[in-house]
Amino acid sequence: MSLDQSGKIQNVKASIEKYIDDNLVTTVGLTMDWEGVPFESSGVSVWVQPRIIGMGSRDFHRQVSGSTLGQTTQVMLNFNVFVSPEQMSPRSNRHYQVRDSIAKYFCIGKQIDLYDVNDWATSLQKMEVDEIITDRVVPDPDFYQYNYTVGIRWLEKYK
Repeated sequence: MSLDQSGKIQNVKASIEKYIDDNLVTTVGLTMDWEGVPFESSGVSVWVQPRIIGMGSRDFHRQVSGSTLGQTTQVMLNFNVFVSPEQMSPRSNRHYQVRDSIAKYFCIGKQIDLYDVNDWATSLQKMEVDEIITDRVVPDPDFYQYNYTVGIRWLEKYK
């Protein structure tokens, strides 16, 4: 069996990162701590750490086209929000504001284009946010933190 481009996790990760960059970085103006890229938090008062933390459920489909098998696959995408104490007052809600910005773009039903990393011109299909897994404040003595995790599903194909 060989994976179709829609089944390659590198395409899923790159497509999600493009969506985050287009919306949360460019449109909202949030700073990201990207996986695999050195990040220096000094001088940054608010940042978000997006990470794919695992694969969720898979539902096998006998045949998705004439010669293609497939499965609906879920990836779990986690966002950790960090706000330094200097940005907070006793009644501050900055970590909630950042959570709300993330939730706007990662709410149930939101669709994200899945691309082949070798061809960004054409979307292969849509991935869809189908579950909110965690949505909570994280106690931390050094930072105000918020954790927001979603499940994103798509049709993974192989021959």
